[in-house]
Amino acid sequence: MHSFSFAERLERTPELVAEATTRLDRQDFDGAISLLEPAFRAGIDSLELARALMQAYEGAGETAKQEALMAVVLQKSPQPPLKLSIAYAEAAMTRGDWSAAAERWQSILDHQAAFPPQVYLRQARAMLAAKQFAAALRTVDLALEERPNDPVLMDLKSVIASQKARKYQVMVQPLPAAHALHWEAIDGQRQIATLEAFRRYRIRGRVDGQPDRQPELVATYPDGASSLVLREPHEGRSAGAWEFEHSLDISAGVTLGVRRENGELQQCVSLSIAPVMEVVEGREGWLFLANDANASIDQFTGKKRLSDEEMSQWQRFAAELGPLQRQRSLLFLIANSKEKVRPEHYPYEGAELTITEQVSTLLEQGGVDYCNPIAAMRAIADSYYPTDTHWSGRGAYLAFAACMRHFGFDDDFESQYAFEQREVVGDLGSKREPPAKSSSTVAVFRGKSGAFCRFSNYLPGTGNITIFENPRPLHARTLVVFGGSSAGAGGFATLFANVFRRVVVVNLPGSYVHEIVDREAADHVILQTNERYLATPGRIVKTLAEAELDRVARAMPAAERVKLMERMSRFAPCEFYHDFMKALLAG
Repeated sequence: MHSFSFAERLERTPELVAEATTRLDRQDFDGAISLLEPAFRAGIDSLELARALMQAYEGAGETAKQEALMAVVLQKSPQPPLKLSIAYAEAAMTRGDWSAAAERWQSILDHQAAFPPQVYLRQARAMLAAKQFAAALRTVDLALEERPNDPVLMDLKSVIASQKARKYQVMVQPLPAAHALHWEAIDGQRQIATLEAFRRYRIRGRVDGQPDRQPELVATYPDGASSLVLREPHEGRSAGAWEFEHSLDISAGVTLGVRRENGELQQCVSLSIAPVMEVVEGREGWLFLANDANASIDQFTGKKRLSDEEMSQWQRFAAELGPLQRQRSLLFLIANSKEKVRPEHYPYEGAELTITEQVSTLLEQGGVDYCNPIAAMRAIADSYYPTDTHWSGRGAYLAFAACMRHFGFDDDFESQYAFEQREVVGDLGSKREPPAKSSSTVAVFRGKSGAFCRFSNYLPGTGNITIFENPRPLHARTLVVFGGSSAGAGGFATLFANVFRRVVVVNLPGSYVHEIVDREAADHVILQTNERYLATPGRIVKTLAEAELDRVARAMPAAERVKLMERMSRFAPCEFYHDFMKALLAG
């Protein structure tokens, strides 16, 4: 067999590729590999040759070699081909290396001038599988900026949000050598919490042993083991009590064991987590919230009512809110719990007196005008839907119309909106495996709305600030909404954005910030809270700084704060809000 020199191989590259292509057409993958592999190893890395060799590897089932070749070509390319970059990311998806896949999708976002919107979707799915929930939500939000209301993205967002909020509880299994280890969870941490909390589960205790013979405390994880530091026994304490205090990642399970002088590892206890039931199924397939932090079931059945202290808090809140309401157009709005609207589907018997009635009485005693649209919601069958806790587009419209009438508008609201049916997952359906869907209504503005997003600080959840502006409003008014998740559910805030000049939405349920209302010279203000949150009133504060959003920012990793700043900076400067958030994220 003739051995070609590098120069000869380089000169023969087009011929090699052509001959290899012929072999590939005959599905002679091994023959194509034997032809191309020596040339590539010799340093001939033309893109055409590399592509043909990748195709040959794929056909021969040599996926590891194919992926390694992709990495080499991408590293050497000053401008990596988009198709190759996507194939490289998909290779990691195929073998289930979700963290690597997420990084590869991010490389496309960072280095490609243009890419299909599906890149966002694939990256979000990789992040979800890697349990990088906050990052996955950011990615979906980026995709929704380009494709608002895309049903696939909206469903994926519901699934991610549900996974992020899913509750787990600690499971403890003593093992044969349990007597050698004495431990306890450090006070102050919840035993039922989200996955993130169990990545830093704090324990303390002691290992029995002789003072002059230090044992070894070993934590064994699914991907390996590590030694944990033990403190020497102190005088005055029981002899041989080697103490420890550590934060452990028990999200994937961990086994604690003790290794003695003889080298034998005695397994003592296994710590793991198990999901808590978060959904209860009612009649006709309707899903409802269960085991939530607000004890929704106990509220509905009357087992949980306001304590004396909580009643005092509401009295103080009403005493402060009443005078504000007399000074300006302000409404306290209750977003109803689904079990209150559809009790016929709920598997529990409701009480005559619940927290809602208690709060209503306290608001009335304080002279506060509030809106509880329960009757309107019950009268319309599709105001809520089976697979979500929040109102539908129709329910959001009913609340919108009630608020507008309270503010003195007598528009023909029904002529302004049409309603479309869509199959959606929802925040309860996303907790099922596979996710459950149901039909929900979407409110569609009939006119030519000029509403657009003027600014968002992109904070997830509490502290989020989103501003809509409309150059063609039906009413030249400014509305400020202090609300929670229902302010966005069913497009509630955007219903106002279609008719008002400016709508400022702040995620601070049932609260009031003087600085924002005064700065906006708000014509109308809505304090919205979900019914299940009524055990605790909102806060009335003077400045946005007093709303303690710094706690939200501090809880975010530095890298997330940087990305959030980048997203926020896409908007033209919004003075006060930009400056406030920059200072917050830089701190």
